[in-house]
Amino acid sequence: MSRAWPVLGLDPEAPLAENARRILGVKLAEFYSYAPIVADEGATEALHDMRIAAKRLRYTLELFRAVFGKSGERQIERVKAIQEELGQIHDHDVRIALIEGELAAVATEQAAAIGAQLATAPASTHAAITATALRPPPDDPRRGLIALLGRQHAARRRHHQAFLALWQDYAAAGMRADLVALSATPVEAGRVGT
Repeated sequence: MSRAWPVLGLDPEAPLAENARRILGVKLAEFYSYAPIVADEGATEALHDMRIAAKRLRYTLELFRAVFGKSGERQIERVKAIQEELGQIHDHDVRIALIEGELAAVATEQAAAIGAQLATAPASTHAAITATALRPPPDDPRRGLIALLGRQHAARRRHHQAFLALWQDYAAAGMRADLVALSATPVEAGRVGT
């Protein structure tokens, strides 16, 4: 998991809104730093890190609701929707890894059993043992695991496509610009031109 970007320059004496906007600016930059990998379905770790960055962005918006108002509420809903799709992708990634691990364990057990059988069987039966091993029986657990693995990959692909469509819709609707506007610190009258 990636580390949160540090927020520098916070002033405990500054108004809440000023510090909230500074924090939001950093969380916004951290979140959008993952934009280049959005379309990369195979970027498993980076998509998970983007989900974590989305959580940080969302929690910042929620923590400072009083500062960001109705526009902030709209952004919370957008970021939450993105975070949920990324969460679905991550859940499938975890299941895929578990299934692949189980499939490897079953294959290792079966290979050891076949090896032991070949080691003790007469040479005249080796061809039959090998042929049987190459045609697993209907109750072979690998069949179910492979089918389950295929379904998980297909579901992950659907969630990635849904995430990508959501990302593109929000981009077209100006989500990034809306978030940047929330993070922009207004210039005080006395600071203009300095």
